[in-house]
Amino acid sequence: MVSLLRSSQSYDVAALAADVATARRILDFGAGIYEHSISLPAEGDINSGHRTHRNNNPYAGALGSCPLFAEIFNSFQAEKACYRLLRRKAGTAYSLHDDKDVDDKLVRMQMPVVTNGSALLLVQKDGAELEPIARRVDEFTHDDGKPIIFDYSRFARDFGEWFDAFLLEPGYFHLIDPTRVHTLINAGDAERVTLCIDMLRNDWLDRWLSEHMSQEVPALQADRLPGGTWEWGTLRHGLLTHPRVQLT
Repeated sequence: MVSLLRSSQSYDVAALAADVATARRILDFGAGIYEHSISLPAEGDINSGHRTHRNNNPYAGALGSCPLFAEIFNSFQAEKACYRLLRRKAGTAYSLHDDKDVDDKLVRMQMPVVTNGSALLLVQKDGAELEPIARRVDEFTHDDGKPIIFDYSRFARDFGEWFDAFLLEPGYFHLIDPTRVHTLINAGDAERVTLCIDMLRNDWLDRWLSEHMSQEVPALQADRLPGGTWEWGTLRHGLLTHPRVQLT
């Protein structure tokens, strides 16, 4: 099974970054969930069944001021469940998790806009069992409370057996299996900003995915992992998995 796919179509990164700057003037990241997201559309642009989802609130109503974001949004002939910017601060990482709010009726794609060579996506390897991952994560939930500092050599030593690392190219949409445990690490010295779109699956979208989301992204070899450090305190949250996955 393929871990990560990249779109054949790319978008102008400078124009995307300009739209990010505009959106931030309308609504800052701090207003969104966990203070790291901006919901770009107006409420009426989102499928009615998803309008109250926490990922969408508050709505910035910014598409009228962000031409490329609006063009991308309108180019997909499927109902939208969410359309937002996600920020990952320098020197931080998400918890290890799967996407609880994505099922087989929903497609989630992400496009890096502002990124760096030390910002990597980690994805559970094909066949990697969850139980040993959970045990390793649990080792960090009972420590002395000091900051948990990682670099990529420590990641390779402690978690490399179960995870592949990927460098995502800006300006391209990427697609992973949301049931796989993953995280985004920003070990760089500047924030990372990603455009994320959730769409309700239909025949048009299935055809688009088949035609345009076909390029497999290779995992980085261990000797090609970049430098940089991050504070990974979210390991104390434990392994966050969907209820359909049972740990023994």
